[in-house]
Amino acid sequence: MRVTVSFVLLIATLASLAAAAPANGSSGSSSSSSSRRQKSVIQLISDGFGPASETFARSFVQARDNLQWNDTLALDKSIVGTIRTRSTDSLVTDSAASATAYSCGIKSVNAYIGVDIDQKPCGTVLEAAKQKGYNTALVTTSRSTHATPASYAAHVPDRDDENTIAEHMLGGTVLGARVDLIWGGGRRHFLPNTTSGSSRKDGRDLIGEATSAGWSYLSTRAEFDALNNGSDVQLPSLGLFTSSHMSYEIDRLAQNSTVQEPSLAQMAITALNALKKQDEPFFIMIEGARIDHAGHNNDPIGHLHDILAYQELWTAVSRWVDANDASQSSDDPEIVLLSTSDHECGGLTLALQRPEDEEAEYAWYPDVLNNSTHSTEYLAAQFYEYAEAENRTEGELRDYMVQSILPSLGQSDIDEDETARALELAREDDDGLALTIYLASLVNWRAHLGWSTTGHSGLDVNLYLHVAPQHAQQKLAASFVGNHENTWIGSWTASWLELDLASVTRQLNNGTLVGAAGEGSANLTTPTGRYHGGPKHVLPALPPRRRSVGYSHKENTMLRAEERSHSMASKRRAHAEL
Repeated sequence: MRVTVSFVLLIATLASLAAAAPANGSSGSSSSSSSRRQKSVIQLISDGFGPASETFARSFVQARDNLQWNDTLALDKSIVGTIRTRSTDSLVTDSAASATAYSCGIKSVNAYIGVDIDQKPCGTVLEAAKQKGYNTALVTTSRSTHATPASYAAHVPDRDDENTIAEHMLGGTVLGARVDLIWGGGRRHFLPNTTSGSSRKDGRDLIGEATSAGWSYLSTRAEFDALNNGSDVQLPSLGLFTSSHMSYEIDRLAQNSTVQEPSLAQMAITALNALKKQDEPFFIMIEGARIDHAGHNNDPIGHLHDILAYQELWTAVSRWVDANDASQSSDDPEIVLLSTSDHECGGLTLALQRPEDEEAEYAWYPDVLNNSTHSTEYLAAQFYEYAEAENRTEGELRDYMVQSILPSLGQSDIDEDETARALELAREDDDGLALTIYLASLVNWRAHLGWSTTGHSGLDVNLYLHVAPQHAQQKLAASFVGNHENTWIGSWTASWLELDLASVTRQLNNGTLVGAAGEGSANLTTPTGRYHGGPKHVLPALPPRRRSVGYSHKENTMLRAEERSHSMASKRRAHAEL
């Protein structure tokens, strides 16, 4: 007998609330008064943000603001260690395997979300925190179903299965709903296929199911502002502000204020205030996602401004911790703020020997970025939108490129040959990626910035720590000093919060996942291709993918380099659809 999906989701939500209330004598049992003394963790993740990117942003700010060489950024003051990032099948991880290390404390395979190397689900720190009675939240500037947030609340062997991930995040596993607040982009994975802009292949309306099960829902700037900085948030809360990823920070700043997407810092502080209002301990993961996406495009403009937005996030959340941790006189802080990255992206270097340079120049030029006003992904999308609106002449396309696109790069010396090359790539390239990267290269060449890849790199990433009492910071930092495997983050979080990951893992593997009909099948044994690891895993180069009918370049998932860099499974699907 098939029950309605809304009823299933409602039962899952109620079941999760019951499971979150610990039984007497269990390890998670606590009175209301004692739970206030339990510890909370704020986990920040700067996707694709490597050590060179921190230096890149610091040097830019020093040059732009005429600061001294020893003036540093907010994060610089809180570095305590470094993190190794490899996955089980490659020295170069993807976000899925890395975030699974952070969420489950185990190594896994690239493209795997919340599952081990045998595709068996692993309990996450978020799920275990909810089981202990904590409030939980995920905030991101990517699609909320993207790899990093997904790895805390979903269990699938293919990161590209974002429709199933959406179901899991709302309670479509044996655990029921484990997240109290989900804010980010990705609305298209929650809408039925009868709705314009949906990416689902079935008719499930997950937003409708969620609201029927008691979730509050918001999608606009006005609805976000109505939350009154968190005081009027009703949990559980689902906020989906865009169809796909949220905008790059530099593009967001150009939006009209009445429709402007909330910034990462605004979402974070509002979410933290909402959690604080519950007067219970909490776990929250907050991701600055688009640093990575700009790295995939080798775009220094988008990369820079999302890094600066992440610095603002760190400052805002650090101050929030200082104001809200009640253990100011204790050696044992109530709230621990961590920040790290899942991996580096782009292989950024702060110098470049160009083909026309007879010898290496020991310099790079931050001021080249001073007048840039948009990400190159945005600019490429704008050009294609203009070109496709009607039959444009070559002269019209050239004028638009010269008058509306190239000036946003902030370079006054772009010559005719460079303009002609941009137009040539726009004609030849069916999905905008080549134009996106070429526009970025016009800035990189002038700034003397080098990129070794449009994918990830195997670099270690930095680890940052902040707690409110300064003496507690010094004491706690001692355990963070040094170089750690990325699984250490998940294990440390579980230990610090006294979470039982093994119990959650057993529940996931012994139960039957909820809502498994149709596309929502929760089959966790479907094999997925592993990528990297030698020539036998390399696919032949794919011809350009035809754009999907009904998607503009703004929403075309194949526009971005980061969308092309993940699993072999996704590449095989793209090839099959040609």
